Amino acid sequence: MTADTSLDDTQQDTWRGYLRMVRELDRHLRQHLQRECGMSVPEYELLARLSEAPGHRLPVATLAESTGWEPSRLSHQLARTGKRGLISRVTSAHTRYPDAVLTEEGFALIAAAAPAHIRAVQSLFFELLGQDGQSAVDAITRKILSGLDAHQAGDCSLRTDAPEEQGDSPAEDIDS
Repeated sequence: MTADTSLDDTQQDTWRGYLRMVRELDRHLRQHLQRECGMSVPEYELLARLSEAPGHRLPVATLAESTGWEPSRLSHQLARTGKRGLISRVTSAHTRYPDAVLTEEGFALIAAAAPAHIRAVQSLFFELLGQDGQSAVDAITRKILSGLDAHQAGDCSLRTDAPEEQGDSPAEDIDS
């Protein structure tokens, strides 16, 4: 496959349509969640993940991995959600980092918010797709994510674990 420097008209329309759909759907779902449930999408995501976890508790590192958030963003969101009394941070028996625990207030909020959010996702996404469309989106999603994984594992300029050039290894400096 050759790397072309431009998209043809059909590709451009498809790409821009996709970007608009993601932006508009995200915006609309965020507004519904905020207006109807009084919470942000990041709060919803944290509370939902904790509500599904055993004991409504997860290590902060697990939350970072599952959300894909940078440590600073997760820390800010945990502090913000903690100030609202929706979660607490407690010492972990297994790591030096704390665990996040869903409070009773947090559980009550996610339990109240989930039905409205699910209805919005159903009506604005799944009902519009139908079963065939859902299967197609699922297949496309898996294909794109697989390609992205392969790209990141290969010659991606964003890799931080790329093999070091010969002579650049700290171990080689020690041995010399």
